Amino acid sequence: MRFKLAALPLILFAATAGAEEYNSITKLHYANTDYDYDFFDLDEDRFTASTTYFFGQKETLGPLKEFEYINKVSNIYGGYRHYNSGSFDLDTFSAGGEYFASNGLVFGAGILNLWEGNVDYQSIGYLFTPDFLVTLNHIDNDSDNEFSLDMRYNHQLSGNNYIGFNLSIDEELDSGTLSSKYFMHLGGEQYLTAELQYTKHDFDDDIYIWGAPDDDFWSLGTEYFFTQRTSVAFTFDEADRYSLGVNHYLNRNVAVEIGYASDTESDNVDYDIYQVGLTVQL
Repeated sequence: MRFKLAALPLILFAATAGAEEYNSITKLHYANTDYDYDFFDLDEDRFTASTTYFFGQKETLGPLKEFEYINKVSNIYGGYRHYNSGSFDLDTFSAGGEYFASNGLVFGAGILNLWEGNVDYQSIGYLFTPDFLVTLNHIDNDSDNEFSLDMRYNHQLSGNNYIGFNLSIDEELDSGTLSSKYFMHLGGEQYLTAELQYTKHDFDDDIYIWGAPDDDFWSLGTEYFFTQRTSVAFTFDEADRYSLGVNHYLNRNVAVEIGYASDTESDNVDYDIYQVGLTVQL
């Protein structure tokens, strides 16, 4: 009996040793895109920086970059984006936050500063259960008001395994997007995620949105974790675009990533994207 009691703390530690807890996540990302059009070439640089502070602990699911499917921790965040193409430069700033009340109500607000003016947004939602969240979003871009609805559901499987679903309906664009993510522990320090996204558009014939698909659109993605710190990810979509990336945590707080994306199937343009990133979790 004495041996069993002495071993119990070791058993509990082994069961929980894989989880880490953080209060903030900061990301830096740089991407260079080389466009090859039929008649000219174009080079773009994009730099983004974002940080989120959580008023509570965020616990990992094993891999240091994987957290619960539905966030339930109040937070504030800020972001900065810089875009450069030739002599054109554009800087944007964003800030906002979410508050999760004890009675299940969820409130969110934020602002995005664009070169044409500010875009404000507000959201109100309700956490019916820890696994089901519904949010109504409002965007005010000075010239119009847009509304969208998000419904997020997490189906918990054994251990930390889950399959999550998110349905987003955009009233302004008359479109709906259904996405799903599957997270699975393969054993030891090995994990796998698989993601699917499907968007259905029903645009008005008189409305043209540059860059938007003309019809329904799907994309697939997967990420394999060799260990809790190292993973490789691959994505592919209906337009035959693909991306490949590698992410590695130098320690429990700092991660680096590199990536490449390409599109060589479009009728009038090919592009290559080279990406590097840095993540700091504290």
